[in-house]
Amino acid sequence: MKNREKTRVRTFPLAVVLLAVFLAAGIPAGAPLEAQAKPRLAILPFTGGTGGDGETIGMLLSYEPDIASAFTIVPRTKAIDDSIMTEQVFQRSGLTDTDTISEFGIRLGADFVVAGHIQKFGNHNLVLINIINVETFQQISGDYREYASIEDIKNLLPDMAKKMVSAIRLDTVNLPGLAVLPFAIPSEVNVQDAEVLAQLLATEIANSGKYAVLPRTQTIQTAMEVQKIERGGMTDPDSIKAIGNATNARYVLSGNVRSLGSRNMFMVSILNIERATQERGNQIEYKDITDGLRLMAELSFLLTGVRQGETANFQERFVKIEGGTFNMGSPPGESGRNTNETRHSVTVNGFYLGKNEVAQREYEEVMGINPSAFKHPALPVEQVSWYDAVEYCNKRSGLEGLVPAYTIYKSRPDPGNTNSGDTVAWLVLWNRDANGYRLPTEAEWEYACRAGTTTSFNTGTAITTAAANYNGNPALDDNPTAAYVAKTLPAGTFAANKWGLFDMHGNVWEWCWDRYEDYDAEARDNPSGAASGMYRVIRGGGWYGFPQNLRSASRTGFTPSVRGCYLGFRVARSGL
Repeated sequence: MKNREKTRVRTFPLAVVLLAVFLAAGIPAGAPLEAQAKPRLAILPFTGGTGGDGETIGMLLSYEPDIASAFTIVPRTKAIDDSIMTEQVFQRSGLTDTDTISEFGIRLGADFVVAGHIQKFGNHNLVLINIINVETFQQISGDYREYASIEDIKNLLPDMAKKMVSAIRLDTVNLPGLAVLPFAIPSEVNVQDAEVLAQLLATEIANSGKYAVLPRTQTIQTAMEVQKIERGGMTDPDSIKAIGNATNARYVLSGNVRSLGSRNMFMVSILNIERATQERGNQIEYKDITDGLRLMAELSFLLTGVRQGETANFQERFVKIEGGTFNMGSPPGESGRNTNETRHSVTVNGFYLGKNEVAQREYEEVMGINPSAFKHPALPVEQVSWYDAVEYCNKRSGLEGLVPAYTIYKSRPDPGNTNSGDTVAWLVLWNRDANGYRLPTEAEWEYACRAGTTTSFNTGTAITTAAANYNGNPALDDNPTAAYVAKTLPAGTFAANKWGLFDMHGNVWEWCWDRYEDYDAEARDNPSGAASGMYRVIRGGGWYGFPQNLRSASRTGFTPSVRGCYLGFRVARSGL
C-alpha cells in the first residue's frame, strides 16, 4: 500500500475528467450511459467459485451487450494480477476488500471495477455483483440472484447486466456518503449470513440513487476495532464519529437482527455522523434469516422511498424536456384552426414528461382498478376523469416516496369551479415545489408535442393513420383518408416525435392541469390556466377524433368529473 498514493495521483484524474465532461455537457444525473462517453471498466474474477469458474463468469459478463455498450472493457494482465496479489497479500478467494478492488482499477487505468462473489446464504446459493467507482470507492450499482447450480449463472447474467447498467449514476460524488456496517446478530445467527445481509441491503440502497454507498473496507473494520465497537454497539456518539472520520461518510447504516418473543426482525438505522443521531430507521419481520433475499429490497424502500429499480425505470419511462420559449397556438391560415388558438410567445421551465400515456397496467398497479373500456395491460387507461388523474399522481408519488404534487380536499368545494355539472368539485391545490408526479400544464404539453416544430402536426403539415391513431375519414386538406380502427392502440405502435414522446397525436385525449380559458397574444411565462372556470383542458385528440383535433395547437375543455373511453392522461414531474 506504500506506493498507492503515487499511483492514484497518476490515474484518478481520468474519472474526474469524465465526470466533469458529462456535467459540463448538460447530461442529467443518471442519464443512460449510451448518451455519454464510455467509461473504462475492469472486470475482476468472481470470488468463491471453484477452479476457473470465477474467471469464466467474469469473462461472460464482459460479453453481455448491456455491459459492452455502456463501457470500454479493460483487459487484465497476468503481471498486474500477480503483482497486486503479492503486494496486498490477498488470495483470489479473499478479493472482497474495496481497497484492494480499487487498487486493481488504478493499476489498470479503469474508472470502474466489477467485483463479483459466489457465496452461500444459509442453504441458498447466491451470486452478488457490484460496480465500484475506482476513485471514490463508492458502489454505484449492483445486483444479486439465487441460483441452483453454477451453470445457471450464465443464464442470469443478461438480466443482471441490464439492471446494473440502467441503475448506474455517474454523479454519486454529489450524493451523501453512507458507510455500511455488518449487522449485529444474536449468537444463533451465522456471522457470514449477517455479512451477506449487509451486502444485500447496501446493493439495494446503492441502486436507489439516494446515497453514495461505501462498501465496508478494512479501514472501517480497523476503526471498529480501535473503538472497540462490537456488533450492535453503534449507539455511542464517539463510535459513530470514529467511523465517519475513517470513511469520510456523512451517514452510517447500522443493522440488527433481533427477536421479540417468537417474532424475528431486521432492524436498521441510518445515523447522522455529524450530529451522532438517528436520521431514520425501520424494521421488517422475517421467519428465516434467508428471507433477507426478498426483504432487503423492501427494507431499502422503507429507508429511501425508492422502489427497487425505480431510478432506472424513471430513466426508461420519462423524457427530460429542456426549458425554452416557443410560439403557442396556431397562425391564422392553419387549416382546421379554431378561434381559441391565438398565437403568443410562451416560456416554460424544464420538466420531465412520460414517454407514453399512462397504461392500464400502471394505473391498476397504483389504483387497484382498471376502468377502461378497451381492456389490455399495454393499452392506455381511459374512462378516467381529471380527478382520477390527480389522485393517481398523488398515490403513485406516495408509493415511490416522493412529495405529492397535489393537496386534495374532498370535503371542501373549489371556489374557482363554476361548473354546476361537475359532480365531484374537489378543491385541488398544486404544490409547485413538490417532486411528485403531476399533470403537465397545457403550455408544457404543447411545447413537448411540437418538439421544436412549428407546423400543424409534429410530423409536418399533414398526418396519416400510419403516424397516429385517429379517424382518418374524412380527410383534412392534403391529409389522405385512411382506415379507422375505432379503438385505442398500445404505446409504441407509431413512431415517437423528435423528443422521444409517443402518441402526442391521437389514441386518447390527455388531461392537462389548467382550467380552460381563451388566451390572447400577450407573452406568458410558465402559464398554468385560469383561476376560475368550468372546464379542465384536454389535448392531443383521440382514436375517434378527426385530423384537425390532432393538431399541436388544437385545444378544448371538458367537465373535470367526466369519464369517457376517449379520455386518458400522461404524467409529468418538475425539473429534478
